[in-house]
Amino acid sequence: MIGRLSALRTEGGAGAVYGLVVVTVFATAFAIAVQVAALARLQHQVTAAADLTALAASGSADGGGDGCAQAERIAAANEVRLRSCALDAAVATVVVERSARTWGVTLTLKRTARAAPRDYVPAAGGGR
Repeated sequence: MIGRLSALRTEGGAGAVYGLVVVTVFATAFAIAVQVAALARLQHQVTAAADLTALAASGSADGGGDGCAQAERIAAANEVRLRSCALDAAVATVVVERSARTWGVTLTLKRTARAAPRDYVPAAGGGR
């Protein structure tokens, strides 16, 4: 009994140190998981914004409007920057980007989207 008590007294808080290490590892893993989830969410948002921007540009151009001006408005509403907008008849190709800062690093996500009216038929040999 005395031998056991003296062994416990010489431990010197090793259990607390191990517990602290385990908590630190789990907290770090949780922080990394949160950042990865935020980045995945941002990627989905930028992709959706690119799709919406291309659809708006195509729809506006098909109706006789300025497709790229409409694309600029939709991009701004979706908190992305319109980098380029090209119209071929009513087929719109847009490139949008959004920057995010995480852990001291600035990441820029860029997405390209293309849209055409529902009744669009490409010209023969156009390769589209």
